[in-house]
Amino acid sequence: MKFKTTAIAMAVAGIVAAPVAVQAGADEIYASARVGAWNVDQSDSQNSEVRSFASRFGAKGETDLGNGLTGYGRYEWNVDMNNAGDISNRHRYVGVKADWGNVLIGQTNQTFYNFVVGPIDNPWWHSGYAMVNYRGRTDNAITYKGGSGNFNFGATVYMVKEGDKVAKGGVAPDDDDDIDAFEAAASMAIGDMTLAAAMQSTETSHGSDGSDEDIFGFALSGIGIGETTLNLAAQMQEDDTGIVVDWLIGNFYAHAEVLMLDKDSGGNGTDPLDPDDQDVVSLTLGYTQSLGRKTTMYYEINHIDKDTDQSSDDRTAVMAVLKYDII
Repeated sequence: MKFKTTAIAMAVAGIVAAPVAVQAGADEIYASARVGAWNVDQSDSQNSEVRSFASRFGAKGETDLGNGLTGYGRYEWNVDMNNAGDISNRHRYVGVKADWGNVLIGQTNQTFYNFVVGPIDNPWWHSGYAMVNYRGRTDNAITYKGGSGNFNFGATVYMVKEGDKVAKGGVAPDDDDDIDAFEAAASMAIGDMTLAAAMQSTETSHGSDGSDEDIFGFALSGIGIGETTLNLAAQMQEDDTGIVVDWLIGNFYAHAEVLMLDKDSGGNGTDPLDPDDQDVVSLTLGYTQSLGRKTTMYYEINHIDKDTDQSSDDRTAVMAVLKYDII
């Protein structure tokens, strides 16, 4: 019954999205199934399971509005293929772009992520476990991006109804101010490299230790070393610092995150995936294998180590995932 419910939901979404895509210029309706097996070793116990890893479907399109303007939009859902009927939003936004820049409204990756996290966010799955600030897709936002030549800049403002939260962003406004959070960033292309800086400010607690202080991020991506590419990043909030080193070698990748926290800031340090008040190291090795048209396998091994004497704080995960782009 649950499977039937999911099938009906997907069919309805496709029927609704199809004419929208056609009107917008017949751009794209897409779906990607991503299912695999993994083994997690944590707290002196192991667990193996077959599960979905962010399978999704969606529609996106754009249309010429005349006078140099282009309108566009996107709606994408996450589908948990192990729990039929479990569908949630990944992206949902509309926007307008022209020579003067790009403005979008809704839920997606916003300014801080796009400038200083996205360039080093290369693992398929194990990324963001040991960063000061890893927001991913956030909602209730208006984002602008513009630039000229090798220089780009952007800004995001969040306006959230009292008592609500920005999805996955940790922004929980406690007053009636119109703007509840703000992000700003800029980047400069230097040859094949890109240097970027960003800041994020909010009136309420966010970041790795629940502080209300501003967060600053920096990234230097596209550093060519022979046949390899190196990406570096750092994030800071008060006395907390996060360093990321991301190395691409053909289809192989290595990704290291080190989070150094001020242990006087509080937190109970009980969850190895929630870096509270303990230093955290996350190491990921992976390989992406193309099996042919629309079909990809990826393999990752990740180890998370908290700076404590408790072995239960450590976690090792090994996974193999098959990705097939259906449409």
